[in-house]
Amino acid sequence: MRIVFHLISDHNIPFVLLAALMCVVGAAVTISLFRRTLQNEGLRRQGWNFLTAVSAGSAIWATHFIAMLGYRPSAPVSFDPVLTLVSILIAVVGSGIGFAICAKWKNRSGTIIGGGVIGLAIAAMHYVGMLAYRVEGLVSWNQAYVAGSIALAVGLSIASVAASHRWACGVKRHITTALLGAAIVLLHFTGMAAFQVSPIAGAGAGVDSGVFAAMALSILIGAMIILGTGISSYLIDDRTRAVSNEQLQRMASHDPLTGLANRRALRERIDAGFLSGEHFGYLLVDLAQFKAVNDTYGHAIGDILLVEVAARLKQIVGADGFVARIGADELAIILSGTDEDAVSIAHEILLAISDPFEILGHVIITGCNIGICRAELAVTAEGLMQQADIALNEAKRTGRDRVFFYEEGMLEKVAARHQLETDLKSALENQEFRLVYQPIRALASGQTIGYEALIRWHHPTRGLVPPADFIPLAEEIGCIVAIGGWVLAEACREAAKWDNDKYVAINVSPVQFRSPLLFSHVTQALATSGVPAHRLEIELTETAIVAQGARVAQTLEAFRALGITVAMDDFGTGFSSLAHLRDLPLDRIKIDRSFVATAATDKNSMAVLRAVTQLGRDIGIATLGEGVETVEQLRLLESLGCDAAQGYLIGKPGAVEAASFKTSADPKFAAAVART
Repeated sequence: MRIVFHLISDHNIPFVLLAALMCVVGAAVTISLFRRTLQNEGLRRQGWNFLTAVSAGSAIWATHFIAMLGYRPSAPVSFDPVLTLVSILIAVVGSGIGFAICAKWKNRSGTIIGGGVIGLAIAAMHYVGMLAYRVEGLVSWNQAYVAGSIALAVGLSIASVAASHRWACGVKRHITTALLGAAIVLLHFTGMAAFQVSPIAGAGAGVDSGVFAAMALSILIGAMIILGTGISSYLIDDRTRAVSNEQLQRMASHDPLTGLANRRALRERIDAGFLSGEHFGYLLVDLAQFKAVNDTYGHAIGDILLVEVAARLKQIVGADGFVARIGADELAIILSGTDEDAVSIAHEILLAISDPFEILGHVIITGCNIGICRAELAVTAEGLMQQADIALNEAKRTGRDRVFFYEEGMLEKVAARHQLETDLKSALENQEFRLVYQPIRALASGQTIGYEALIRWHHPTRGLVPPADFIPLAEEIGCIVAIGGWVLAEACREAAKWDNDKYVAINVSPVQFRSPLLFSHVTQALATSGVPAHRLEIELTETAIVAQGARVAQTLEAFRALGITVAMDDFGTGFSSLAHLRDLPLDRIKIDRSFVATAATDKNSMAVLRAVTQLGRDIGIATLGEGVETVEQLRLLESLGCDAAQGYLIGKPGAVEAASFKTSADPKFAAAVART
């Protein structure tokens, strides 16, 4: 009660309010600067601690002296300039040391010691300032109030620092300011309650309130300028941090080249769509021949192309669409609407990307493929992106400028294919491949003249895997070269056991044919097995031969120089041309089974069959009809002058002993021929 009574009776209330304003503003600025001190290290921390000390010292000193100017002792008053200067230095230096301790040691000990130093600095500033306050009267002190004021300053300062560590944000952060302000105010007015003045008779009149008012306003303005400097530094740094954070956030979520969102931002957008239950479509766009553009025109042109592609996509999807770049030449789009809307946008994109780009004097023509997946078909962002990627691969597989929608079950097929790839890579090591042999019959003599080696894969759990399922896969993943090398070695090893006049025919994959290892595989197989080169026949499809270009003729000539014969397989189904028969070193033409099967009922097939056999005779290349399954087909080939035949009628693929050629002496075969 003494404190309140003393405040009301002995103070000018407007001065007290000015002091309170100074204290609140100063405490708020000080705490803000101290929090920034805690967020920095090294020299930056020291700089912020200096601003905190200046702010705190100014607030403490200005609050004290404005309140002192409002004190009415009814006696003449003056101020000692030296002690006044010392008091402000105590406030700045003492609070600076205290806040530095609190910033460096953030544990309980640091908080207690640092907060205690701040409280003692407030108390020391007050009582040194009181010594600078010279009043013409008898002065006495109430020691209990002095001790109480110091205890309040120290305790509340420690509490303020502890609160600043605990509550850095939210509503509770204001508690820190309130505690520091209370430490300053309660110290002052509790200390003033301990201060008693007894006027001396004849000492003169009291102070001029107008002069003190002017001094109070001057101190307030000066302190506010100092605090304004501190808070301006804080706001400038805060704005700089905000701009830097904004730039970092943009860098973290956007592609620096195109300005589009990146993969991270795309994931966040998809996750948000799933959480909100939004129905949307996901389009994955892959540019065609982008690597060729970089290789031909340079990466600078390629970068500009990507920027212009991004601009076209943004224009098509509009403000409601979301476009991201997630790879070198892959872009993703999120669209709301129906499947029809997604397909419509996809075709607009195809047209826009196919339109030529004019870049630095170059006309760039490209295209794209698009895979689409609906959000309803996925559970997670990763799953959605994976399904769209599957759809994109299917679109790329079917050609260029294609759109493909993901369908249920495709993911399972891809997983099964991946498992098959894994199994295929280890099948050779696990000895899961076998060779079977289909006999080849010379029509003139009726004798078996050779066997075609055919590979079979006996999978440990799947059983027999058809060659049509695993050969293309082996070509894609690159293990066909090793498999083909094994086939050459195994077939030659088996052929070494046969009669010397029978050859073995081995089909060589186009991928295997391009490998530099093929020639060494062939020569090694012959050398290891001891089979003469003339008993080995290399078969290559017509499409593969044409696709290899001029290099094919040189390789085939090298084979023939060793004595190996060369056959063109499946003739008539690829890029058939008489020039191929004229220019390429061939020993045999194998007429595709489709012509043999339909020749009796289709005049065009009959014409092709007749023309090829006649052409073979004229240019000296032997002909062989594939897929012979009936006696009628066999008789037709004989009548046309075909040299040899192969098919189920001749013999099914199997072990050599079981695939012996059936001569007319065989009762069953003779009976079948007789019925015709």
